[in-house]
Amino acid sequence: MLKPIKLVPHPPFNPIHDGLYSADELLSGFTPDNPLSVIDTADYLSYLYFQQNGRTTITDPFAGMMQALHDASIVQGMNKFLHDHLEKGRRPVAIMGGHRENRGSDTYRAVAKIAQMLSECGFLVASGGGPGCMEAAHLGSLFAGQGEKALTDSINRLEKEAPSLPKNMGSVLTQDKNTRTWFINEEYAEELAVWMMPAWRIAQERKAQLKPENQSLAVPTWHYGHEPLTPLATHIAKYFLNSIREDVLLALASSGIIYSEGRAGTLQEVFQDASQIYYRQEGEPVTSMVFFDSAFWTEPEQPDKKVHLPVCDLLFQLFVGGGKMTKEDFARYIRKTDTPEEAVKIITDNAPPVERVISNLVGIGMTDVDVAQVKSALAKFQSLLPE
Repeated sequence: MLKPIKLVPHPPFNPIHDGLYSADELLSGFTPDNPLSVIDTADYLSYLYFQQNGRTTITDPFAGMMQALHDASIVQGMNKFLHDHLEKGRRPVAIMGGHRENRGSDTYRAVAKIAQMLSECGFLVASGGGPGCMEAAHLGSLFAGQGEKALTDSINRLEKEAPSLPKNMGSVLTQDKNTRTWFINEEYAEELAVWMMPAWRIAQERKAQLKPENQSLAVPTWHYGHEPLTPLATHIAKYFLNSIREDVLLALASSGIIYSEGRAGTLQEVFQDASQIYYRQEGEPVTSMVFFDSAFWTEPEQPDKKVHLPVCDLLFQLFVGGGKMTKEDFARYIRKTDTPEEAVKIITDNAPPVERVISNLVGIGMTDVDVAQVKSALAKFQSLLPE
């Protein structure tokens, strides 16, 4: 059922936000006994405001100014968050992948396991903050230190209660182009809430038990505001402009990026990352690109009846054929794998020195990082890890 909705007259967000968001803050207004309350959350109202004011083609200068102030303050909050984690020895690593990946699939389970292991190894896991593989990454971090069974049980629960993302999420909010009236499709909104509910409940149950290794960073955008935000991320840097989000997400992943199965959005991130590596300064080390599911990323044939994106040969031609990387460096840093354990080992083995991590983050505005303190914290953390 389509229901007309009023315009949001004032920014439903603080344009100078103090620090990063929590899922509770963005989902404030949501109550589990009223699924339609999902459209009353701060998150959805901000998306509605963004849509009503022309998205990136801003129709109201005031709205544009408020959104720009907001995004600048979120960058500052994210830099402080990363700064604090660095000084505790936790370096950022990113996991990318498709938003349509079903809960409980082999890929979803593997991504969650990778994130759990990376978090336990002292890395700060970051993702795009949406559903699918992104949700799996934050779920894995949320259960770092809790053992394999606890993580598996949570995945089984999600799969049982709401395995697939609703197909019509892009049509929850629509506009009549003639009358300029905005409508909410209540049926689709309710489906979205039902899908989100089990993850929201898991996040609420884990909230009081969190330790530093359970923290993760989501970097979503209202540009894709129809994609539901994962409530499983502990810290959220949500932007209006997708261009800022993409640059930030790639820049902060100074310890490498793991790519799981995805489609156009994931492929865009692959080539943005490749561009940064290709144009790196002379003598600057390569950042790991780890492709999980070797068949998906290397074989054009489709015996599994799924789309494949064989980019690895193309990257070889770009980097090695283009004289930007030796064959040995390509074999070390541009890797494909089929096991979570090997994916994590590639990241840990190729993790860049602290100075390189800090240099990357200075590029997005971080300042005043104590290199000696970071090295000391990292050494202390690594000494506590099991052999």
